[in-house]
Amino acid sequence: MSDMRISILVDNQSCEGWLNEHGLALLIETMDERILFDTGAGGALIPNLKTGKIEPAGITKLILSHGHYDHTGGLSEVLPLLPDCEVFYGHGIAKKRFSRHPGLPVKENAMPRGCAEALAKHLLKREVAGFSSIAPQVSLTGAIPRLSGEDCGGPFYLDPDGKSPDDISDEQALLFDCGILIQGCGHAGIINTVECCGKYRPDVKIHTIIGGLHLLQASGERLKMTADYLNTLALKRLILLHCTGESAGKYLQEHVACETVIGKAGEVYHG
Repeated sequence: MSDMRISILVDNQSCEGWLNEHGLALLIETMDERILFDTGAGGALIPNLKTGKIEPAGITKLILSHGHYDHTGGLSEVLPLLPDCEVFYGHGIAKKRFSRHPGLPVKENAMPRGCAEALAKHLLKREVAGFSSIAPQVSLTGAIPRLSGEDCGGPFYLDPDGKSPDDISDEQALLFDCGILIQGCGHAGIINTVECCGKYRPDVKIHTIIGGLHLLQASGERLKMTADYLNTLALKRLILLHCTGESAGKYLQEHVACETVIGKAGEVYHG
């Protein structure tokens, strides 16, 4: 696993010549696996694969971190290219979902219909209920218990009127035995996510976290809580993407002891 290569395929920011969008997709390549983690919002994945001269054929697994459109929107285009790829997702990933941000119109943010149909037709798929090994030295957290007291809420609902809150319980993260943790949005909270990994795999010492931490509107107290916790982990590297938030990213760069970088589409990191 030390030869791991992580390519950022979709992110809110991008290198010159690459498309960006509000979304996330990563390709994680090891000696034994080529894992696509999320598919972005739908407009950037296929063009960026071409820009990076990355051939989707041979991708062995596709992980969907949760059912929001900005992580599942590329499914309808990429899944037909991957007939032999196994897809892993949480319960309820295709359910109706809405966001109600103050001062903005109600927005449907569920998996797009065409993507849900593509997933339904795909033969190789597995709903992940709890912490699970999906390959040698590779695990998925499944649903992440919310125990830390982190403010993991948000204006997310299962109905447009905002009567049924959506706790995004289908969210999951990807853990490698070599100590690398891959995050989607971090709706469950990074503390809860790491603690979940520690409960089931106390032997794995996480040294690198890459992905979104959903701190865009976090309070100063929440940011301090997050930084203080991350400093207890003896991390070597923190690669912040997508929904972390610009100001939160700068805060973590100043307050977390390890190397902390703001990633973008087109970049490649090695584990």
